[in-house]
Amino acid sequence: MESKLIRHGSLFSGIGGFDLAANWCGWETAFHCEVDDFCRKVLHYYWPHAVAIGNIADHDWKKWRGKVDILSGGWPCQKYSVAGSRIGSEPLKEVLLDVVDAIRPAWAVLENVFGFITGKFAQEHDLLCQRLEAMGYEVQTLCIDAASCGVPTMERHVWIVAAATGQRRTRRSQQSIPDLTGAPFLFQRGDPGMFDRWTLPENRVCDLGEGIPDGLDIETIQAKAWHTQSLKAIGNAIVPQIAYYLFSAINETIKKK
Repeated sequence: MESKLIRHGSLFSGIGGFDLAANWCGWETAFHCEVDDFCRKVLHYYWPHAVAIGNIADHDWKKWRGKVDILSGGWPCQKYSVAGSRIGSEPLKEVLLDVVDAIRPAWAVLENVFGFITGKFAQEHDLLCQRLEAMGYEVQTLCIDAASCGVPTMERHVWIVAAATGQRRTRRSQQSIPDLTGAPFLFQRGDPGMFDRWTLPENRVCDLGEGIPDGLDIETIQAKAWHTQSLKAIGNAIVPQIAYYLFSAINETIKKK
């Protein structure tokens, strides 16, 4: 019996970190949504058949209901990051939740910086979970550092996984957030289809040897012409290895049904 093709859609897509992880899982990316011109060129190069959506706030998302199994997105982090303004209340986070509500995918995987669950932003995180639960999702927040996935950096982000249950969920209590920082590798570097960032040569775009996988690079980009845009895009990108770990767990869950 042939297995069903899983369809993925990404919001705030950047240069396609979530989309690359979806590729590794054998999923089809139905659409990506990104306003930055440089990132849109990268997305079109690798996913030319996906529907390209620009401004997340100017699209009729209800037409995607029932057409996407997995929805991913990392909304802008500057208002929560220690390197940003730390003022919180990013309006695009609410727009993202509106999209989840409009599409109602079976799964939603959201991402932001670790600061989103600390101090004064903890209540904002709790409200996000409550809203997802009111839509009928069971929600789990995880802290995962990139090093635990074989990437040579201790960068730690928050990953929120929402699974549709078909009924309204009641928030029982604030649960502790599992922190996988420093955990043994969630998967071994060098897995089939993965890029081993520990041993990568210098990157073609930045020529810095920073370990950016060629899978998020374009051979025809002229380094000097797009140097600034490349650095900005890479700095805003998620770690696709972590997304792959989460997507693989979802894959296994879907197969068991």
